[in-house]
Amino acid sequence: MENHQNIPSLLKSINLEKHIKSNDFHILRFEDHTNEIPHKTTLRKCEFYQVYFSKEYNADIIIDNVSFSSNNKTILSFLTPQQTLSVNVKSVENLSNGYMILFNSSFISNTLSDFNLQKKYPFFNLNYSPFYQLNENQNLFKELFSKIYDLFKCFTLDNEEIIKSYLKILLLETKKSLVNETLTNSFISREQQIAFKFESLIRKYSHTRNSLSFYANVLNLSVVYLSECVKKATNKTAKMVINDYEILEASTLLIQSEKTIDEIADLLGFSATSNFINFFKKMTNQSPTNFRKTQKPNF
Repeated sequence: MENHQNIPSLLKSINLEKHIKSNDFHILRFEDHTNEIPHKTTLRKCEFYQVYFSKEYNADIIIDNVSFSSNNKTILSFLTPQQTLSVNVKSVENLSNGYMILFNSSFISNTLSDFNLQKKYPFFNLNYSPFYQLNENQNLFKELFSKIYDLFKCFTLDNEEIIKSYLKILLLETKKSLVNETLTNSFISREQQIAFKFESLIRKYSHTRNSLSFYANVLNLSVVYLSECVKKATNKTAKMVINDYEILEASTLLIQSEKTIDEIADLLGFSATSNFINFFKKMTNQSPTNFRKTQKPNF
């Protein structure tokens, strides 16, 4: 499996090294690179966000071992850091209708952490990022991708700021379309629906350390059934998913805030700082203090 720590690394792997303009953002239109991008890619994991738009794009796509087909559909898809992806393009007739956006959370805002980005835009999920089928507003989304693409061709400082604004609009329009149900979530099983709701609740109640029974009660499910659904959908136990988000938020606070370890432990709902330190060390193999030093050398 390929592992890409940054955007230039991925672009180099798909033969687009000469098109790199930024370490934090890139957009491409597939029709421009039909002779460069491999039509079949190996499984890859990236440490940044990916957004795809495709209209009648004939390809088989696997995200985190879940298979999708985008044939004859208008699709939006969203991948968070650490998710895996492989693509097999079956035909290239409609590649003119396809775009790919790559970005780091810092591109939108230096103060926006991965945890808060995923909380603000719930279609980004750590463990399961489904496709969304556009039922309406197809032209709106295609126009947004097209405007961002045109601005990126001349990547000046002014255009970079405009791109950031359009990217925010794109994400907010997606969020609004989900609320208005003009985007259809392409869950292929009830287990995936429940796992997605479970992760959304974890983010919603991020500042309290809730038990699995708490989430089961909110979802009106038994603990056993919730555990089974999460395991089937994510290949992780429910407790592991909860821990993933706790570590993501804790890491964010350690890197991006000046709060003390005691304050962070209290904010995250730990009854004692020692419990937080032991938990963080168990999950990351280093103490919160050492983690902060390695990520913030001048702290």
